[in-house]
Order: sequence, then structure tokens, then C-alpha cells
Amino acid sequence: MKNKIISIGHKNPDTDSALSAFLVSRFGKRIFGFEIEPVVAGEINNETKYILEKLKIKKPRILKAIINEVVVLVDTTEPSQIIDGLTEDNLMAIIDHHNLGGLKSSKPIFTRIEAIGCTASVIYKILKEKNIKIDKASAELMITCIISDTINFNSPTSTIDDKKIFSELNKIAKLDMKKFVSEIFAAKSSLKGISVDDIISKDYKEFDMGRYKVGIGVWETTNPGTVNVQKDKIIQSLIEKKGQAKMDYMFFAVVDIVKNNSDLYVIENKEEKLAEKVFSGNIRESLMSLKGVVSRKKQLVPPLMNKLGE
Repeated sequence: MKNKIISIGHKNPDTDSALSAFLVSRFGKRIFGFEIEPVVAGEINNETKYILEKLKIKKPRILKAIINEVVVLVDTTEPSQIIDGLTEDNLMAIIDHHNLGGLKSSKPIFTRIEAIGCTASVIYKILKEKNIKIDKASAELMITCIISDTINFNSPTSTIDDKKIFSELNKIAKLDMKKFVSEIFAAKSSLKGISVDDIISKDYKEFDMGRYKVGIGVWETTNPGTVNVQKDKIIQSLIEKKGQAKMDYMFFAVVDIVKNNSDLYVIENKEEKLAEKVFSGNIRESLMSLKGVVSRKKQLVPPLMNKLGE
């Protein structure tokens, strides 16, 4: 194949997106028969930086747009979340764990999408089916994705398969999981080098819901107070982002990964009215407390989609 082949996830890459691209690259020759370069569609977060530094892995380069690269797309099929320039002509494969978001192809492509906790778990299944040996570092990367995306199996996105995969992987990685989870969550919660704009944008996705465009950002942390203390600045930044991105609605959730609750920011009357119709939570000073809500994919997007799609 003449054109360069890359593996890449969604814009504003989270840990599963960035590391899954790396894992596809690491095993690309065995899975697809080609050398593949891992890249990201935005700056990686502190959690991803932590594990890459721990394993002495070079950070992937940031790609702003597809020019003539051939793409293995991971962790998304939502057009609004995909790097600019991607077309069906340069799409070679999809590996994901979300809904089928509207991509189409006039030619056969490798596609693997499963309702499972993270994309890395899907990659694990592919490797096992092909009898590809998983090394210790790769096992640790996959475990990081599972723990991060399922919030240590506390998210409703977590499945029995994820737990089985984790168990098999830790036979290879041999991690002290209590210590490891603590380190990963500390890195996830770290505000080192993080601006208010970063807080709302690091894990931000846009969705088409009926005739409405909705932006939803998430910040997962062990200490919500370190984020909420900046509430006024965050609200102002969300209002500005809503206008710049031309969103009909803009939401932001601070997820407490210890207590498994969320504070949903309702920035204007429009968001407040919608949130009151969709979620059963009390609003106080622009924050709606959502008990037991930790997943954007399973607990925020579907009820909003159902209401706005009416």
C-alpha cells in the first residue's frame, strides 16, 4: 500500500482512544499485514501521559487533518468526532465500542464494533482470535483502558467480558491493582497544566440529536471540589464554547469517580429546562446533582437523544 497507514481515535482523545490507536499500531502487522503509525487527533490527557511515561513510550504525534493517509479508525464512528478530511476512500478499518454513528462505505472494510466497556477490550478479542501473543507492556496498556473507561468497573458500560479480559491481562501484567488504580485515578484527576478551557474540552464530544446539535463535556475526578471551585469561570467558558461551536445545547458533567455521582452544569435557561425534563436531579446554583450517573455514553446521551429526537 503506497499511502501511509495510521491508526487514530476521536478528537479530544481520552485514554482508550489514544492507547487503542497505539495498540492497533503495535499489532498492525499481525492484524492487517501492514505497518501502522499511531496518531492522535488532539493533545493527550494527563492520565494517558502518565501511563506512556511509566512505560517509556513515546507520545504519538498530533494530526490535525487527513490528507492522503489510509486510516484505521478506533473508538468512534460519530462524524462530528472524527478528524477532518476522513472519507470512505481512505477508511480501511473500524474498531469501536460505541453505536454506529453514521459512517458509510461503498467498499468492504474491516469493521469490529461490540457493546463492551472499551475499545481496548475489542482489540484484545481480535488478538486472541488470531492467536497473537500479548506482551506485558501491551497488557498494561489494555488494563489502563479498561480501568479508565469503565471507571474501575463502576460504569454501566462495564461488561462481564471486560472483567474476564482484565483478569486474563493481569496474569500477564501482574499489577498490584489497588496501587495501580490509585495511580491511574490520581493522574486522571490531575489539574497540572490544565486551564479552564482544557477542563471542558479534554473530554468533549458533539452529537446530532434530531435537529439539534449538542455538546457534552466530561471531567472525571476523585475530587470534584477542585473543579467546581472554578464554577463561574467554567460556566462562562461553556457559554463561549456553545456560541463558537454553534451548539443548540451545551452540557458539562463533573463525575465523582469515588462516589459514582455527577454534577451537571446547566449554563443557561435553555439547558435548565431540558435537564429538568430529562433528568431527575435538583438544581442548585447552576449545578444539577445526578446520583449514580457516571457515563456520558449510557446515562447522558440516550435520554437527551430520546427527548430531542421526539
